[in-house]
Amino acid sequence: MEEKIPQSSTVSLEEQRQQLRQGITARRDGLSPALRRRKSEAIGRSLLALSSWQAAQYICIYVHFRSEVETGILLDQALNQGKIVTVPYTLAAQHRIVPVRITDPERDLVPGFQGIPEPVPALVEQAAIDPGVIELVVVPGLVFDCQGGRLGYGGGFYDRFLAREAPQARRLGLAFGLQLVSRLPLAVHDIPMDLVISEEGVWTGKRERS
Repeated sequence: MEEKIPQSSTVSLEEQRQQLRQGITARRDGLSPALRRRKSEAIGRSLLALSSWQAAQYICIYVHFRSEVETGILLDQALNQGKIVTVPYTLAAQHRIVPVRITDPERDLVPGFQGIPEPVPALVEQAAIDPGVIELVVVPGLVFDCQGGRLGYGGGFYDRFLAREAPQARRLGLAFGLQLVSRLPLAVHDIPMDLVISEEGVWTGKRERS
């Protein structure tokens, strides 16, 4: 948690947030593929050991893109464990994501919104899952804090999904240690995580503590 949060009376909240996004993205992009893989594997082991993961039957997992914490192993493990595995499909015009069931990542995923791997369009009508049954959502992000705060990419897709469509789901954010700060400058629409998992440990959010 070395990243300093920009603070100035002349810097707006959105400017602070954008500076954090840019700084953390540059540092995350600087990780070598081998180091990113090792850190992702450590994060995955911590996630798989959680009782909330083990108990959940219906889960939604993001598919990693660029320098994000890698989730391919988690997808495979979830399928091997017999879970109902969904990944987000983006409806960009509606500013929404839809959880769509997959059973074979190699067959079922193709580059979609902004190049992010998503379910093939034919699956959306056939295999979309009611968000109300999702028990656990594994969420990407750019910056997190130790209280479960999350700063995403700016589109608000996950914030809307978690607040409106799947408020019952446990929210697990995955991050490399360099993506963690002591406290984020949050906006009212930022949905906090229940747990944030990095290779350095697991942090409990406010909702989970209560």
